[in-house]
Amino acid sequence: MKGKMLLGLTAILMLTGAAVPVKADDVWKFDAQRFVLKEYTGTETDVVVSDTMDEGVPVKRLGTQLLAGSETLTSVVVPDSVTILDVGALSYDNNLSEITLSSNLINIGWNAISSNDALTELTIPASVCIIDSYAVSGCYALKKIVFEGACPLIGSEAFVMLSDDVVIYVPDDQIEEYKKVFEENNKNLNIQPSGKPAVLYSAEDYLDTENLTFDAETGSITGYNGMNTRLTIPESIDGVPVKAIGKRALWEDPLLGYVTLPEGLEYVGEDAFSITDTLKYVEFPSTLKTIDKKGFSSYRGFRLDLPDSLEYIGEEAFSYFSVETDLIIPEGVKELGPGAFSMASRLQRVFLPASLEKIGDNCFRNSPITYVYMEGLELPEISDTAFDKCEYLRDIDLNEKCTKQQMLDVQALVDAQGLECRVWRNQNTEVEYARFSVEELPDDPSKLYLTGYEKEAAKVRSYDTYTIGEEDKGVVGIADGALKGDQTITYFAVPHNDEFVYVGKEAFADSIVEHVDLFDSVTSIGAEAFRNCAQLKEITIPASVTEIGENAFAGCSGLTSVNILCDVGLLPEGAFADCANLTEATVAAGSIPARLFEGSALASLNMGEGVTEIGSRAFAGTSLSEFVIPANIPVNGEALEGIELSNIRLSADATDEQVAEWSAALNYPWYDRICRVGEESMLVKMPYEPLPEDNFEFDEESRTITAYVGTAVDVIIPRTIGGVPVENISYNAFENTRDYVHSDMETNQKEGDWVPMRCVILPETLKSIEDSAFTNCHDLETVICYAPLETTNNGLFSECQGLKKVVFVNGVLHMDNYLFNFCKNLETVWCKNQVDRIGIQTFGVTPMERLCVNAKNIDISAFAGMESLKEIHIRGGVEHMSLGAFAMLPSIETICLEGIDPDVMEDDWANLGNSNLTILVPEDTSDEQLEAIGRKFLSSMIITDGAQVKRGTCSMPEDPMPDIAEMLSAYGI
Repeated sequence: MKGKMLLGLTAILMLTGAAVPVKADDVWKFDAQRFVLKEYTGTETDVVVSDTMDEGVPVKRLGTQLLAGSETLTSVVVPDSVTILDVGALSYDNNLSEITLSSNLINIGWNAISSNDALTELTIPASVCIIDSYAVSGCYALKKIVFEGACPLIGSEAFVMLSDDVVIYVPDDQIEEYKKVFEENNKNLNIQPSGKPAVLYSAEDYLDTENLTFDAETGSITGYNGMNTRLTIPESIDGVPVKAIGKRALWEDPLLGYVTLPEGLEYVGEDAFSITDTLKYVEFPSTLKTIDKKGFSSYRGFRLDLPDSLEYIGEEAFSYFSVETDLIIPEGVKELGPGAFSMASRLQRVFLPASLEKIGDNCFRNSPITYVYMEGLELPEISDTAFDKCEYLRDIDLNEKCTKQQMLDVQALVDAQGLECRVWRNQNTEVEYARFSVEELPDDPSKLYLTGYEKEAAKVRSYDTYTIGEEDKGVVGIADGALKGDQTITYFAVPHNDEFVYVGKEAFADSIVEHVDLFDSVTSIGAEAFRNCAQLKEITIPASVTEIGENAFAGCSGLTSVNILCDVGLLPEGAFADCANLTEATVAAGSIPARLFEGSALASLNMGEGVTEIGSRAFAGTSLSEFVIPANIPVNGEALEGIELSNIRLSADATDEQVAEWSAALNYPWYDRICRVGEESMLVKMPYEPLPEDNFEFDEESRTITAYVGTAVDVIIPRTIGGVPVENISYNAFENTRDYVHSDMETNQKEGDWVPMRCVILPETLKSIEDSAFTNCHDLETVICYAPLETTNNGLFSECQGLKKVVFVNGVLHMDNYLFNFCKNLETVWCKNQVDRIGIQTFGVTPMERLCVNAKNIDISAFAGMESLKEIHIRGGVEHMSLGAFAMLPSIETICLEGIDPDVMEDDWANLGNSNLTILVPEDTSDEQLEAIGRKFLSSMIITDGAQVKRGTCSMPEDPMPDIAEMLSAYGI
């Protein structure tokens, strides 16, 4: 169909005698290797460009200013072979009134159809994909422009300097797309429907697979022999995915103008598209990761839309880059290689992502950039020569939340390169510029204070400077009472110019301000500056502040977050006490005043290494979920009063002594201590699944199990019943497990009337077990107690004739009277800690042959009646020991005393008179101590001769905790 249209047009022209194709030999200079007409020397008024030259070589390009500047040319027909109009190809022709463009045209270049004073109409074929800046400009007689296809890529200044009454007709189904593009380019043109649908092309229409060379082993395109100006690379060739564009695959291509790279492509190789001066646009896939060395060197594109998948832009990848739009490096790119955008002739503004980690040597060397923005809070590694010879670079903006030190570091780098460039931090992006009333400082008229605000915008920042007369004067503060009672501003930000230093007395008092950005330039906050700002939600007091007036934040009841980066000691006591909404705080340095956050809702705290002291009740009554105490902080338990102990930690470098001191100051229970960061609580929690709650009767008020009503012989007591912690077991709770038949008691009980409980596991929630709770449970063999009991109370397991093994996992403080009395099969008792007391008959009449005791106090008869006991070790640390504890030990052979002061031994009648007994004491025991111990044991009738007390090796290794899992495996637990 296109061929018929061309023949018809040719026929008409021939009939009228208006236009005749001319030969290359006569008037055209043709570059057959690049398919471009470069010069025309003819004088015809109506020119029909031939579609071939030099014996059949197709004409694909009309070269730079080919038909420009003619005073006689009136019409031009561009053949369908042409796909590119180069710069100014049909421009400055004062009498050119008619242009027929190629139906296969892809690129209309910069200034290509400009300043044609007689041109009244222009039809842009559906094939056109790119219209560069100033392409159709300065044609003041132009009244009608018709687009036939989908909206192409249009440069921001493509249609300028046209008649006010020009109408642009676009396909009916594309009108919104065209309007959007022209609005984005800030062009208010009259766009109307043409009455026709668009002639559409898809990327598939530009496939030319047969002319691609492909290495199937590597999945790489290695060359192209076709003549497409718009080219689509397929996702696969013969079923093999295309993963890469290889080295020099399409370099120096004389026609390539628009390339669509396939999804799945990951790599563009060295020189892949370099020196392809016709290339105006690349559609990148979302899979591309690397553009290697000189991959797009000399890219002179319409614009550059790099994909978010990109990670690395290699050495000189876009050197000699010539694109007039901003360079936006997408989030995800980690490195810009050496010279990546060097010699970029039109590059002015650069935007760098937060992901960027490195900017290589000479990255932007000799490029005319004026502005750079760096998004990251962590700055990339920047080469000392990254901006070498960027003599027009004036401003570098860092992220608004970067630190002052980061700003100074980058400033030093550009200073070292001799650039007249200032590094800033970006202005607060959540507010807009607004004009305030100002006044000159009395002592320095060159500087200004803000004195009031009468505009409507609520989220504002002041201008950095105001022109007073003919002089620009900088704003350095806000005057006393300037915004007192203001009911408009909800967000105020000081200018990020490092010069705004003063917030005056009552500056915001009684106002509705919710957010304030003091940057890190403010040095002084006046008295009552924010008094009664009940809607103020958060405040950051920067490290720059050196003065805070009285009651600066009094009545700020709506605060939810406070960041104190200055010396916290500048604040008065109780500055944020009882702030019911305050949940987050940062305290960077200094001595925290007393009661600073007392009674507030504070739940999260970030405390810096510079904090030196915590004042009395500074955090008392808060809801902190985690509090890490630096090791250097003096001990002050009052400061943290009321905070859950499980939420408090010491820093990892705290000493054991500091752990002990803080544990005491915070009143930690005897079985636990404050943890350092990374440590776990000493309290071991029961790891076993308890019996169902309906196995127990439970009194919620006293939190006491009053009866076991189950039938299981292995009893694991639950932590909670009905959501209430189990804290106590009553004396008769296990009455149904007592065996009176095999006891010395008279009973009506019959064989089988009781539950033969053989194992009981007690949870860590238990605080007490009443006297004799398990007495006469003769079937009980094993007890695993996770409860850190203050005391076992009297007779807890007495007369449990089958009891063999007892493990106090978390320890017990008092092993009370008769604890294991008459437990005639007892084999093992293991306790985590040194107990405070072993009571009367605690181990009375038990069968063990060897016993190791670690206790502060040992009562009379503690071991009486242990007829099989041959050896007993008493650990050091004993504060009182009745020698009557050793009564009725007929088989005793050795008593080892590991460093016990004889003064803590109390004489009591033991009446052993055992001449074969040896009392072993440490080798370093003095003669005086040796004699004193001998006298004590002689007077208690334990030995018959003082010489039985001997020095020797009496230490004994700690017994490891028994393997509970192995013990319980016998019961299937």
